[in-house]
Amino acid sequence: MHAYYIYTDMINKKSREKLSRIRQQIYQLSRLRETQLKQLLHPKPMIIGSLYEVYKTCSKANCCCKKGQKHGPFFALSISIDAKRTVKMVKKKDLTVVRKKALAYQAFQQGLARIRKTNKEVDTLLEQIKQEFMEEYH
Repeated sequence: MHAYYIYTDMINKKSREKLSRIRQQIYQLSRLRETQLKQLLHPKPMIIGSLYEVYKTCSKANCCCKKGQKHGPFFALSISIDAKRTVKMVKKKDLTVVRKKALAYQAFQQGLARIRKTNKEVDTLLEQIKQEFMEEYH
């Protein structure tokens, strides 16, 4: 009988230690998530899409663009919504503002991805806690 209590105590101690480690991880992830969330709660103005350079050829027969030296760079905003891609040309006068807002959008999207990853990690840890305490009814 004495050996049974020692064995159960060892199992309980291991379970408590494991639970303590999991709780610490969840606490750290919660603090990280809070920081990530604070950054997203105060977004900068955004424009959906990615900015990139475009080089073009013209219709003039003797133009240098026919020999490989294309015109440009021109800037375009590539936008994907519901698996449909649209390209919008950006005016030179708007380039600085559009670039800044497109970068803000990308930063916001990266922040969302980080929060989703953190949430998934917390969910996995909570599932471990659930498995540790789950019992079958006999």
